[in-house]
Parts: sequence; C-alpha cells; structure tokens
Amino acid sequence: MDVEDDEEDADVPVAVLDAKIAQYEAFIEEVLKRELRKSLDEFRRGAEVLEQCRELQRNIDLLIRDDVTELETMVDVGCQMFVKAFVPDTSRIFLDVGLGFQLEMPLAGAREFLENKEQHILSGLELRKRGTAQVKADIHEALHLLDMMMQVKSGGTPWLDSCDKALVASFSDQNQTLIDNFG
Repeated sequence: MDVEDDEEDADVPVAVLDAKIAQYEAFIEEVLKRELRKSLDEFRRGAEVLEQCRELQRNIDLLIRDDVTELETMVDVGCQMFVKAFVPDTSRIFLDVGLGFQLEMPLAGAREFLENKEQHILSGLELRKRGTAQVKADIHEALHLLDMMMQVKSGGTPWLDSCDKALVASFSDQNQTLIDNFG
C-alpha cells in the first residue's frame, strides 16, 4: 500500500508541472506573441508615417529651393485612381495635423511644423522600440522558464547546475551533518 501512495505522490508533481508547462506555452502563444505582433505593427505604421513626413519635407524643400509658383501634378483620389491637378499658388499648403483637421500654412511654416512632427514621431518610435524589446525579453524569460520546467520534469536540477559544485557539496554536507545531529 505504501508503494502505491509513493507512486501517486510522484505523479502529482508531474501532473502539476505538465499543467504549468501548458499554461506557460499558452501564455506565450496567446498573449506575448500577440503583443509582439501588435507592437511591431504599430512600429511599422509609425515608420510609414515618418517616411511620408520626410517625403513631404523633401517636396516642400524642392518647391522653396526652385521657387516654384504653380504646379501641375497627379493626385491619388483612392483605389489607385489618379486625376490631374493644377495648383495655381504653391506659396501655401494644407497639412493634416491630426484628428481630421487640416491647416493651411505657408511653405516655411509647414516645413517647421513637419520638423517638429518628425521629432515627435521619432520619440514615439523610440518608445515603441523599447516596448518591443520588453516584449521580446518577456518571451525569452518565459521560454527560459519553460526550459527549466522541462529539465525538472526530466529529473534535472537546473537551479543547481549553474552553481559551483564545491558550494553545492558543502551545503549537502552541512545538511547531512544537521540531519545526523538532530536525527
């Protein structure tokens, strides 16, 4: 009867360990990887907005440098459909400033606004980069914990493997001495 109790006791930790392993695997897949995808998508969207901002700055610089007073161009009206457009006065431009608002401003003012916007976008991208790095670190840590649980499941002692063998032996010897003294 004692043998059966010992076998049941040995099965419980393995079952608990299996449940924890499954829980960590699900957490990595369902939470951390989803956060990583979301963070990377946000970073890509921010990078696209930054590129559009820089392209507009280059175009404004071109208009100012070449002293262009009127302009004929093609405008995308959606679904890859373009129409010809004639701009009789290029001294002012409409800029989308967010929340659906557009401001009309002179080219020099628009250039200054875009420089400030670029700095704001860059600081946001830096925050997103740090957030992405944190999520990657969380995934790495969770995978490390999974690895340790798998080692424990197979009978290993990963927390002792990285320790100095002499130190581990000294604790084992002290524990045995204490057991002998009090036992």
